[in-house]
Amino acid sequence: MYYADSHIHLQDYTSSEVKNVVTNALRNNVREFVVPSSNPCDWKNIIKITKRFSNVIGAIGIHPWCVEKTDISLLQTMEKYLQKHTDLWVGECGIDRAKDFDTQKQHDFFIHQIELAVKYNRPLIIHAVKADKDCSELFDLLPQRTVFHSFSGSIEWGQAIQRHGFYLGINFSFFKKDNSTQMLQKLDLNKILLETDAPYQPSKSYVSNLPENLPVLASGIAAVCGLSEIEFSALLSQNWKNFKQI
Repeated sequence: MYYADSHIHLQDYTSSEVKNVVTNALRNNVREFVVPSSNPCDWKNIIKITKRFSNVIGAIGIHPWCVEKTDISLLQTMEKYLQKHTDLWVGECGIDRAKDFDTQKQHDFFIHQIELAVKYNRPLIIHAVKADKDCSELFDLLPQRTVFHSFSGSIEWGQAIQRHGFYLGINFSFFKKDNSTQMLQKLDLNKILLETDAPYQPSKSYVSNLPENLPVLASGIAAVCGLSEIEFSALLSQNWKNFKQI
């Protein structure tokens, strides 16, 4: 079995913790990790982690929570990083209307980062909260390799995202939704990726929110959808390969 954590903030652990998190995950068949940035202060550290671990993919971006204190000129610096490091992805970025931030500035930063992802043919990791309309209006601009991280929207919104060829990032917090079972049965399982968002969004289940426990999350989803763990693991592995190779 093969799993990938498509969203984990390893940069927010200590150096020794990072090693333990990765080592323990590998023991449980979680073999690849995507580490997205929250703000420009993360970028160098993320690149450092990718050089330390060959199975870690880095992503750089400016989170919507950070745009108010970030000068737009830093997007030029971001582009230079993407030019120099051809394996970097873009994200996480997007729009969060649950926070009392300048929505127009969030939108402007988001558009610029979408354009960078397209220009340099990099996967895009989106943080979108209460921003369905904002994002749907940008569907035609998004690169094919786009994942909506920590999806928590409606069935209809999830289906709309998937119809356009994009992926949904599912983590333990998804099961906080009262209709999580119904949603999983109506969503396209070929367009989902698993993630933890660790060390954030701690799980309220009996397991901690660590990549080593992604097989537990996969098992729960498989049971809801009438699949064996092996069948679902194979599907997830193919999803991961498809997403990276589009």
